Amino acid sequence: MDGSSAQHRWSDWLFWIYNAIVVIFLLLMGNHVEQRWLYLCSNIALIFLSLFLIHQRLRRPHSSFWEFARNWYPFVYFFYLHWESGMIGDLFFQGSFDALVASWDFAVIGDYLYDVLYQYQPIWFSEFIHFTYFFYYLLLLSPALLLFWRDRDRFARYIFDVSLLYLIQYTIFYMFPVIGPIELHDAKFLDGLMFIPLMKILYIIGDSPGGAMPSSHVSIAVLAWYWLYKIKPVLAWISVFFVLCLIFSTVYLSFHYTIDAVAGFLLGILFILLMEFLGKKYGRVSFA
Repeated sequence: MDGSSAQHRWSDWLFWIYNAIVVIFLLLMGNHVEQRWLYLCSNIALIFLSLFLIHQRLRRPHSSFWEFARNWYPFVYFFYLHWESGMIGDLFFQGSFDALVASWDFAVIGDYLYDVLYQYQPIWFSEFIHFTYFFYYLLLLSPALLLFWRDRDRFARYIFDVSLLYLIQYTIFYMFPVIGPIELHDAKFLDGLMFIPLMKILYIIGDSPGGAMPSSHVSIAVLAWYWLYKIKPVLAWISVFFVLCLIFSTVYLSFHYTIDAVAGFLLGILFILLMEFLGKKYGRVSFA
C-alpha cells in the first residue's frame, strides 16, 4: 500500500476522537469559557473538514491538489489546536500553575535561568537563537517532506506519531495549564534584523495564553529529529547542533521555564521508546 489512496487513517481517528472529546467537555463543563460556542463549532467543523478532504481525495484520485490537502491537513490542525488549548485552557482549572512551575525552577537552579542567560546576549546571538527557535518548523516538516514522495506508509506513520504526541501534550495543557514567562520576551528583545521580528509576527498571529508545560517545541523536535535520523542519518547529525540550540532557545528567549524544556525533552524520549516498544511487540502496522 503506497498511502496515496484516501481511506481513513489512524491519524484521522486521533483527530476525530480528540475533537469529539473537546466538544463533549465544552458542552458539559464549558459554561464559563468565553465564546464557548465558537470553539465548540470549530471542533465540529474540523471533523467534517477532514472528512470532506478525504472524500474529495477519493472522488478525485488524480488531483494533486486534493492529494496534497488530504495528506497535509494535520499540520494546519496542529497549530490551530495548540492555539485553542491556550484560549480555553481554563476549561478544567481557573487560572494557571505558573507560580508553582516558576518555584520549581527557582528551587532547582537557584535563579530564573531565562534572566541569567539574557545578561550575556549581543544582538547577533539573539538573532541566531531566534533562528534556532524558528528551526523547529523546518525540523517538523523535514521528515514529512522526505517521506512524502518516497514512502507513503512511513509518511503516514510519521504523521500518526507527531499527531499522537501533539494531542497528548494538548491534553496535558488542559489538565495542567501553564502560560510561561512569555510576556518577558518582548520586553527583552525589542529590535532585531530578521528572525526576532519574524518570531514576533508568528506569535502575534498564532500565540495563545497557555501550552507551556511541557514544551511542545522540545518534545516534537526530539521526535522529528529521531525520524530524520531514521530517514537521513547524515542530515540528522548535521542538525544536532541546531536542535540543541533550539532546546536552549526555549528558555533563553523566555518562552518557557527551564522545567518546561526538561519535561518536553523527557516526554519526547519516553514517547519514542514507547512507540518503538509497541512497534516491536505488535509488528508492522500499515498507517496509510
